[in-house]
Amino acid sequence: MHKRNTKRASLFIVVPLIAAAAAAVAVPGCSLNESGNIAAMGTGDLTAPPLERVAAGTPSPCGGTTMTESGAAVIARRPYLQRVTAHDAVLVWTASGATGATVVVTTPEGAPVAEAPASLDASAPLPGGRAQWTAAIDGLAPATTYCYELQRGGETLMRAGGFASAPAPGTGARVRTLVIGDSGGGGSDQRALYGQLETVPFDLMIHTGDIAYDHGTLGEFEGKFFDVYGALLRRAPIFPASGNHEYDTADATAFREVFVLPENGQPGGRERWYSYDWGDVHFVALDTERTGAEQAAWLEADLAANRLPWTVVYGHKPPHSTGDHGSDAGFVQFFVPILEAHDVDLVLSGHDHHYERFKPQHGVLYVVSGGGGKGTRDVSGGPITAFAEAVIHCVVVEVQGDTLTLHAIDAVGREFDSAVIQKAAAVSKSRTPVPAGA
Repeated sequence: MHKRNTKRASLFIVVPLIAAAAAAVAVPGCSLNESGNIAAMGTGDLTAPPLERVAAGTPSPCGGTTMTESGAAVIARRPYLQRVTAHDAVLVWTASGATGATVVVTTPEGAPVAEAPASLDASAPLPGGRAQWTAAIDGLAPATTYCYELQRGGETLMRAGGFASAPAPGTGARVRTLVIGDSGGGGSDQRALYGQLETVPFDLMIHTGDIAYDHGTLGEFEGKFFDVYGALLRRAPIFPASGNHEYDTADATAFREVFVLPENGQPGGRERWYSYDWGDVHFVALDTERTGAEQAAWLEADLAANRLPWTVVYGHKPPHSTGDHGSDAGFVQFFVPILEAHDVDLVLSGHDHHYERFKPQHGVLYVVSGGGGKGTRDVSGGPITAFAEAVIHCVVVEVQGDTLTLHAIDAVGREFDSAVIQKAAAVSKSRTPVPAGA
């Protein structure tokens, strides 16, 4: 493995990142993509203050998750959050029987907020007498913590804990995003990194694809995603991008069934590509298995309509990579000119099983984060590579006011690289948000 680190430059006002690169030694098994390096051997730029961590298992203001005997008898896939905004949220779960449930929402002090009845999700048929249910929760205030539980017929099935709504735009509120990619191997690498994810404070989670190996089947999603990350998904929403392994099964049908995603990608991109806002950040999820003119036209229109000061774009296949798969020509052809023309701040990708941060290209910071738990692969580095490491890891992106900070953390808990973008002013401009279901 070859790793490089250079001083970072950008068209924005960027905090200088000064680091020393360490030589790395290839570890047997890297190229086998079954198990990899859980500890980074090199160190990139650590100029930025390290991410503040929390103790694993720290309870929320709502307490821990408790399941009643009645709940254990019927609930299969435990509740998880989707499409959380500043004013509403969707809760999803699966259960046996033909009767739904009601989500009861309160403040941490116990004051009632809302009751959301469940609806049967007919678009996600399940075997074995189970059904997928969704509940739309509305009437929320921005940046507020809420507690929730599932009830059926007045009986509590599960106290699931709490979550926080998104902050309103224009407030400069901190937004912390957890990023993983290529995670769902079901092995020791994935479990090792999960132990560190429990110590990372975050508001929302994004996935750069290849969520459930090897073929993105429903059973693989159950065992290698929901069974692993369930506790995290009950307290914060995930907004994933699909990878090539999801498309191994029925045109990524299982991916679109288990996730209830924003539907603003127009008919051809429904739950394939989409965008959403969280505080002062506009997020765009791309589908790199369907790269082409249709998605590019949608991306152009979406970014042209955005008025938020920060923009983060992510998808599976990378426009820049010096790993086994390399740079994706379709991404470069159809998306890169649009991203650079619209001053996108950060582009996150997976596919290659390593970490690689590039020198900003035309003002855009590109990062490969494909070390979420399915082994590592060698990375060579190249002329525009700032730092690279073949390591199991996650990335945390913090945005607050006029500063974006990226933290890379390995599976033993060491922060091994960082990057900072400082804008002269990050003042939110008025924009009518696109509804999540539009």
